[in-house]
Amino acid sequence: MQHIDLKTILDQTASGRHGNLVTRPTGRAVRSSIEQTLEGMDGEPYAVIDFGTVRCLDFSCADEIVGKLLREYGSARYFFLHGVSPSHCEAIEHVLERHELAVVARDRDGRVRVLGPIPDRARSALFALAANGLATHEELADHMATGEHEMGDASNEQPPLTSE
Repeated sequence: MQHIDLKTILDQTASGRHGNLVTRPTGRAVRSSIEQTLEGMDGEPYAVIDFGTVRCLDFSCADEIVGKLLREYGSARYFFLHGVSPSHCEAIEHVLERHELAVVARDRDGRVRVLGPIPDRARSALFALAANGLATHEELADHMATGEHEMGDASNEQPPLTSE
């Protein structure tokens, strides 16, 4: 799994001095660098984008980075966002809702969140898998039918995963 640390990318841009992802041109530059990394991944379908060092993420950068990456590469790659803050989630969620996209993210406290619009049943299934680990479709259906998990609160939070 390819780990894309935005700190490294930010250090290569003017944004590196303050850790903020603001303005559409900054977002384009960061996305371009991520795309270069993706090209060198030799068919690896999984990529983690680490937002842990990003202090501020505005809507235009969220659109350039997350929205456009998911639209351009989402059918060939699986993206997972790591180290997102509540304010990051707000900007990303806005972009994903507008484009009808979704992504799984882990916040800075280790909780898994599903960002973007997906049906409640699908969101529930993802939380069940996050809470209980991999399962057959029968086991997953049993977990969902018996209510052995909860979908999380209104912010879509899930307890920390037990494995990395």
